[in-house]
Amino acid sequence: MSELFAVCAPGLEPFTTAELSALGIQPGAAVADGEEGGVTFQGGLREIYRANLHLRTASRVLLRFGQFYAAAFSELRKKASRLPWEDVLNPQQPVALRVTCHQSKLYHSGAVAERVAAAINDRFGQAVEVAKFDETSAEPPALIVVRLVNNQCSISLDTSGAHLHRRGYRQAVAKAPLRETLAAGLLFAAGWDGTTPLLDPFCGSGTIPIEGA
Repeated sequence: MSELFAVCAPGLEPFTTAELSALGIQPGAAVADGEEGGVTFQGGLREIYRANLHLRTASRVLLRFGQFYAAAFSELRKKASRLPWEDVLNPQQPVALRVTCHQSKLYHSGAVAERVAAAINDRFGQAVEVAKFDETSAEPPALIVVRLVNNQCSISLDTSGAHLHRRGYRQAVAKAPLRETLAAGLLFAAGWDGTTPLLDPFCGSGTIPIEGA
């Protein structure tokens, strides 16, 4: 069993928790730091597939495989190189790194990405191609998500690929559309259970009514 993290918009954690429970997955702690929210849970490949397929309020499902303290670049590279990268990456596949830093001594996201990429190379003993993440690509690179908060570093593998709101019916979008994941969250927050009519007089392209269908 691995530690997994369902990413959602801050404020939607109770609804993501309820969705996990409805899927028969035991949710763990809810996390919200003002920029990113989500719910932890334990699982294997089955739970990863089910979460990516069925969660309506989550935007991504991450596999967390490294957490440690790092206040210096040398420390970050050394500890990151000890992680079992061979369990989650193919050295022949390009990787992309997405880094966020908050209230940490290591605050330069580009420099953090360079050290983590170097740590991956150290582990494999060869250079792994680093590419830009393009979720619309037919074969996107493996996305590694690195977060530094109060000098605590967490490293995760994205299991979703494209943002989960792209799973649905909408292939073409208008300018500034409402994401389906947020529309589902609004319906959960409103307590609408499908037993009464749903009226949306400002429906635009109909995202909320379609999510309620």
